Amino acid sequence: MYKYRSSSRFKIFDTVVATLMFIGIGYAVIATTNNIAAQISVAMVVLFISLWIAHRSRNRIFDVEFKEQFIVVDHVFKPDNARILYENIIELQFISVNKSPTFNKMIFNYGEKQETIRFKTIARGDEFIDFVKWLKSKNDKIKVSVYPPDHYMNHRLQKEYGFNYRKVPKID
Repeated sequence: MYKYRSSSRFKIFDTVVATLMFIGIGYAVIATTNNIAAQISVAMVVLFISLWIAHRSRNRIFDVEFKEQFIVVDHVFKPDNARILYENIIELQFISVNKSPTFNKMIFNYGEKQETIRFKTIARGDEFIDFVKWLKSKNDKIKVSVYPPDHYMNHRLQKEYGFNYRKVPKID
């Protein structure tokens, strides 16, 4: 049973749009060129770029389940499942930019390497504060940060965990 859940499935649409754009550009170039060698080379380049985009997105689309003992990262298009212990989490970032979905970025140790995953935000507002409290109950060393720094969530987190005002340098 999971306590919290999120996903990066929103990237499927971006992948499909990018692939269709490359196919459309390739078709336009092929339609305007009379040279058969140029048409074949453009078709090959479009094919390789489309396959590269699909392969790259295959690794980046997953579901994340925060269970009581560990975190499960289940890749949608791959048979891989990864289990991340809460002790291995280094940082959780809340990132909210204009014209883009709000997402979380988690940095953790996996094996010998430091890995990063991005997924849609677990919750918004007070629910995110509850999620951070729950996560810190599992590992109190997790650093939580908010980007941009003037986002309202940064104020809510500081209200909960103490205010951290920037130091203003003295000018003599």
